[in-house]
Amino acid sequence: MAYSVSELVQNLNTAIRLSNSLSKIEIEGEIVGYHGPNRSGHIYFDLKDERSIIKCMMFASKCTYEYKQIIREGAHVALYGSLNYHQQFGLSFVFERISDGGEGARMRALLELRKELEELGMFDEMYKKPIPSFPRTIGLITSSSGAAIGDVVTNARRNDPYVRIIVAPALMEGDGAASDVASAIRRMDEFGPDVILLTRGGGSKDSLWTFNEREVAQAVFDCNTPIVSAIGHDRDKSLTDDIADHYESTPTGAALFLTEGVKQLMAYLEDAPEELLSLMEDRIRDKRTALKEYGSQVKFYSPENRLERREKDLEKYKVTLESSIGNHLTKASNRKDRFALMLPGLMDSSLKRAVRKKDIYVGKLEGLSPVARLKSGFSYATDSAGVNVRSVEGVKSGDEIKLRVMDGEIVSKVTDVHRA
Repeated sequence: MAYSVSELVQNLNTAIRLSNSLSKIEIEGEIVGYHGPNRSGHIYFDLKDERSIIKCMMFASKCTYEYKQIIREGAHVALYGSLNYHQQFGLSFVFERISDGGEGARMRALLELRKELEELGMFDEMYKKPIPSFPRTIGLITSSSGAAIGDVVTNARRNDPYVRIIVAPALMEGDGAASDVASAIRRMDEFGPDVILLTRGGGSKDSLWTFNEREVAQAVFDCNTPIVSAIGHDRDKSLTDDIADHYESTPTGAALFLTEGVKQLMAYLEDAPEELLSLMEDRIRDKRTALKEYGSQVKFYSPENRLERREKDLEKYKVTLESSIGNHLTKASNRKDRFALMLPGLMDSSLKRAVRKKDIYVGKLEGLSPVARLKSGFSYATDSAGVNVRSVEGVKSGDEIKLRVMDGEIVSKVTDVHRA
């Protein structure tokens, strides 16, 4: 049984839809023969690789503004869609999504390389070498045909007219550029300048890709000389920028950065005479002030001045002493006068108190006097020697005793002694 062409095409499309390997797949290749959307807004172009080519189309309803920015002649893209066999146009790939396949693959590779280098510690600050503040020799690695050499030399010598710049030309893009740049870095490192400047005058992302190559990154990391990277772009820093000891976005900025120390030093030296004069005037003024103070102190502590001060002190003390003595004498005289007025009264009071005390003491004495007792009818006895007889033990029968009474003595003889 023979198939008609239409039946064969129908069967082919059915087989494609049922096949997992031909329906809803992603293909990559380079766009050729693209002339923009047709009148209906549909997109047509061919996608090719090294050996084959296939027709591709996208319906206008699927083509967004973002997709239109990706679709361009020569772009390497990835298409997502299905095979289709049209009755009139034959086999084609109908896609509904498109991405920048070449750039995406390259960026993925770059991210993987960055991660690997980061794990190796190449971005670590501990490996960054200090950039010299006053480099006398700058090793410049750049393209011999680019504008970077002129920019670096002009701006560097604007700040430092005496700086020495050694150039090692190298390819900045294209085949073999990575190896050429890495070799130039190693040669310049062996030459031994104070610092190396790796730079170029900017360009597209593709033209700057050399500085994302592993060979260049490794050469920068292994370089013993401090190295400054200034690839000429600021939006997307390269691996070289991150591994280098210092990064500047442009060759001009790098040249000015490397010679800024000399510029500041020259400016300082230009201002130095005036600054020195000002400092000397300030110093002289301070010394004069100090000298005046020292002179005043010497004069103040001189023997003549000290003697003069002592004389003044003596005069002051003399006046003070006279005044003090006068005050004391006045006070003493006043006290004397007061005492003189008070003395008769005090003496009279004292005399009256003495008389009263005397009368009291006399009364007490009279009360205790033997005479008073004798007047009361008492008497006392003494022996022949005049000793008071206080006990019967003091006399015996036949002894002569005297009895003292108020108005005389009675002489008696003891006839007998009786104990109580």
